[in-house]
Amino acid sequence: MNHTSPKQIGDYNRNQMLSILRERGPTSRVELSGLLGISQTAVTRNTSKLLSKGIIRECGAKLSPMGRKPVLMELCSDFCYVLGADIVGGTLKVALADLLGNIVKYYEEPVRLTKGAHAVLIQLLAALRNVVAESGVSTEKIWVATIGTSGIFDPETGKSKFAFFTEGWEEIDIRKEVFNFISVETLIENDVNLDVIGESWKGVGRHYENILYVKLGQGLAARFVINGKLVRGEHKIAGEIGYMMPGLPSEDAINYENMLCNDAASTRYTKLGGSGKANTISDIFSLADSGDEAASALASQLLDEFAVVLLNSAVVLDPQVIILGGDASCFGEKEIALLKQKIERHLPLTRHIVSSMLDKKACLYGAVKMGLDRVEGLITDIW
Repeated sequence: MNHTSPKQIGDYNRNQMLSILRERGPTSRVELSGLLGISQTAVTRNTSKLLSKGIIRECGAKLSPMGRKPVLMELCSDFCYVLGADIVGGTLKVALADLLGNIVKYYEEPVRLTKGAHAVLIQLLAALRNVVAESGVSTEKIWVATIGTSGIFDPETGKSKFAFFTEGWEEIDIRKEVFNFISVETLIENDVNLDVIGESWKGVGRHYENILYVKLGQGLAARFVINGKLVRGEHKIAGEIGYMMPGLPSEDAINYENMLCNDAASTRYTKLGGSGKANTISDIFSLADSGDEAASALASQLLDEFAVVLLNSAVVLDPQVIILGGDASCFGEKEIALLKQKIERHLPLTRHIVSSMLDKKACLYGAVKMGLDRVEGLITDIW
């Protein structure tokens, strides 16, 4: 029989309170009691402990038409902080966020990929240090750092497998290097996993429980949230749709990633006689909008091929919404309408298709959210 101790119940209730206060803002004890389904006595006992540790504070009274005004409580946003970083996609992004998830310091710069893995590591560490220094926040108040990178993180080695974005990256123990540099618990996560976590928290995905997120750019990958949970798969590579084949596999066959990624699209544009600047999918669709004939022809082909990928993924997962990220987030109403038309021709039920609204910061928001979730686990040690 599984017995739950009073401490475990108390830890769970207090963590739930912190989650509610983080998501809802100022909330009364009566409201917490209703939301958690526990007595007001239990709420008072648990909030008293949180108040005594300086994790929450009373912040005034709620307007009430009659009787005593209930006192509101809120998280002390400056109780602790988390760092988030995204080193994929050509731009290094680093943010420091408070306990409410508010970004208090942000920094970005181009990633120096051509100089190799060690140079990228030095760049990452310097950016983390500079963000902390410029924020004025004491390092003792920073509890977790989460780094988003390509590949699949191996906790046994501390390295990322299948991380091909710069030569030598697979040989670096990122977690150890970051921890040794800033003495903060460090989490390493796949960038596309963090993308969909960020979308579910701060983006268009926050209204949905079943999400298909597809990122197109340097590569092609998807991630799935089913019933509110990220699906990772047996080998933690669920959603690597770039490996899908457009036909029967053969020695010279190429997969969809090698057809649709930025480099492939740029090469195809040149072969069609294009002469404009077309380094990315976004560039190609911008050129198409300006009347470039080669770009227009290629954009049409890319949408046809991309629609096949979305169709095949959606029919397996049956999502409520398909979120387009990376360079695909540049797609406007016209491109999305065409994709929907192509998909619905073969798929009976309508799905919402939307572009990410996080301006290519989904991974960064996901890193912050993962750090805050970890904080909820760590914070039980102090009450």
